[in-house]
Amino acid sequence: MVKNASAGFALLADIDITGIVSGNALLAGLMFLLPGLKQMLVIWYGELLLTAFCGASLLIYVRHVYDRKKEKMAYHNRLLEMQAKALTNQMNPHFIYNSLSTVQHLIMIDEKQKAFDYISDFSLLMRQMLTNTRKSYISLDDEVDFLKRYLELEKIRFINAFQYEFHIDEDLRSNSYCIPSMLIQPILENAIKHGFSPKRENNLLKVTMVAQNDLVICSVDDNGIGWKKKNSDFTTTIKHESTALTILRERLNLIKSYNGNSGNLEIIDKFLADNQQTGTIVKIYIPIINSL
Repeated sequence: MVKNASAGFALLADIDITGIVSGNALLAGLMFLLPGLKQMLVIWYGELLLTAFCGASLLIYVRHVYDRKKEKMAYHNRLLEMQAKALTNQMNPHFIYNSLSTVQHLIMIDEKQKAFDYISDFSLLMRQMLTNTRKSYISLDDEVDFLKRYLELEKIRFINAFQYEFHIDEDLRSNSYCIPSMLIQPILENAIKHGFSPKRENNLLKVTMVAQNDLVICSVDDNGIGWKKKNSDFTTTIKHESTALTILRERLNLIKSYNGNSGNLEIIDKFLADNQQTGTIVKIYIPIINSL
């Protein structure tokens, strides 16, 4: 090809001094150049097709890898979701048992009307609980509504031996955040049953919720006897509390926020913290799944 092209250019250079190109020389040069140009075009088109084929093959491979990874992640998330639901179901029987025990107690002390009212409220609570546990996550408003209804029933059970307060951050009120259900209720149950039992006056339970990045930080603050004293005085309940907290920690580790962060559980004995106050603060770092 190079030899033919060189010969063609040499013939094209066959020009006389006056600048008049010989017609025969021009025609001969073009005839020499044509095969070389055809060969160059064939090579260029071949390289272009090869590049396009390699690019398409690479794109198909990347898409295949992405789809496989996406399917694997969906399966993994589904598995974690099923495990979280199974752990939730382990907590429900104990909650039902305590509620039925309250009804039994009211009947035994001849408070039949209160028992009937309690059963009515309990049935509504059970319906809400069953609805919530069928879902992977619920709105924060639904969770707070459930907790308030539960605390009202517990006030009946403990003959108004405590009061409660809810403080919800404005950022949480203005956004429809979703969180896993039945994470906070076991902490409230422990505070009421074990923190307030030996103390009958001015019992106060404060529930505070604030948003921090992709987490809802729920603080359950009671002015009971404190975590350390509670565990030393009520040795028969330590095993149950340990089981409930273990399940709760496992759920928090399984559930991921929309940024991929997991939750956590922190227990603070207020007396050990400042040697003045009594009670316990339990902080639950709850992953925000998404917004409605």
